[in-house]
Amino acid sequence: MSVLVKFLRFSEDTKFLLSMFVPLYAIHCMEQVYFIYGNVLDSYGLSPQTSGNILGVFFGAIMLARPLGGWMIENLGIRRTMIASGILAFAGCSVLFFERNVPLLYAGRIISGAGFGIFSIGLFSFQAIRTTPKTRGTAFAITTIGGVLPMGTMTPLGDLLVTGGHVKTYLALGPVIGVICLLLSGLVKDEKFSGTSSQKTWGAYGALARSGPFVMLVITCAAMALIDASSVSISMMASERGLVASSFIASLSGAAVITRLCGARLLNRIPRLLSIAPCAMLMCCAILAASAAKSNVSFLLCGILFGVGIGGGFPLMLASVSDILPEKLRPKGTAVTLLLYDLGWFVTPPLIGALTPRLGIARSFTALAGAALVILTALTVFYWAPKQGRLK
Repeated sequence: MSVLVKFLRFSEDTKFLLSMFVPLYAIHCMEQVYFIYGNVLDSYGLSPQTSGNILGVFFGAIMLARPLGGWMIENLGIRRTMIASGILAFAGCSVLFFERNVPLLYAGRIISGAGFGIFSIGLFSFQAIRTTPKTRGTAFAITTIGGVLPMGTMTPLGDLLVTGGHVKTYLALGPVIGVICLLLSGLVKDEKFSGTSSQKTWGAYGALARSGPFVMLVITCAAMALIDASSVSISMMASERGLVASSFIASLSGAAVITRLCGARLLNRIPRLLSIAPCAMLMCCAILAASAAKSNVSFLLCGILFGVGIGGGFPLMLASVSDILPEKLRPKGTAVTLLLYDLGWFVTPPLIGALTPRLGIARSFTALAGAALVILTALTVFYWAPKQGRLK
């Protein structure tokens, strides 16, 4: 509670956190509002495969835009990069508002996905450069609440509008949020980084590859991403057992928000690099328990456990990139880390789909979580724990 009180005093630090939190919340609202978009595509008479592809290209565009975002930050500066990405987000969402032509629907999703990917890279890179090691954990914990809060706000609103027959109003939300993101990009004051162009010497990707701790960090985060992405397919397991999928998803979102808010100070004090894998291991345990859950109450408790894990794990991941890398490598390091994290969201759903015919849905989740748990345990025992003293 003391963290919340201090956060609301509007000190310089609080103003900075607000300038990160509000744009991140807005851009994730743009992402989340389209979680109901499949219903609209069905009303257009598109096949399930076409609808799925249109939905999926958004995430492909995010992934491909990560390196581009890093390049833009180094050559244009953070503020200009975010303004450009806000324009992309608005343009892509506007196409989705006006068009039903399939190629243009693909284009709208790709453009808005690129805008989302670059916008978030700009925010996280600015925060990685601006924050100090003593406050980094708290800063990322509070701002990343903006990434999960839209799950409980914007998604239900979109669902309400679509099911209520207000499809045009629903489609208008995307462009409106795009304009808001464009306006909010002005909150990022990067005058002190006016040298973020050819005047500043930025590190090369080769330096990232030569950094052993960074390589191991992205491997750890990739394992966490595989488990995080399993939440996308959790409704399949819930449906098979007659459970309510939202009992897991809603409790996940709530637990993640509470963990980041109440545990914000703690993230400054704990060994961050050593704590990422255990957070991901907690998520693995939640999925293992969910694969055996037989009631909505137990499913809800599994969601809480999962939310605590991702609530701590994701901000720890972002903060650790800055802990490991010098300032000149942080834009590229942030872009690469998020790129590989995005990859998990592409690998996990098809992997579960491939395993399900052979193992069944529950055992597929068990196999995935079990394998990730073994990998994360090995990384903790054989790398992060022995290296902790040197990496402080």
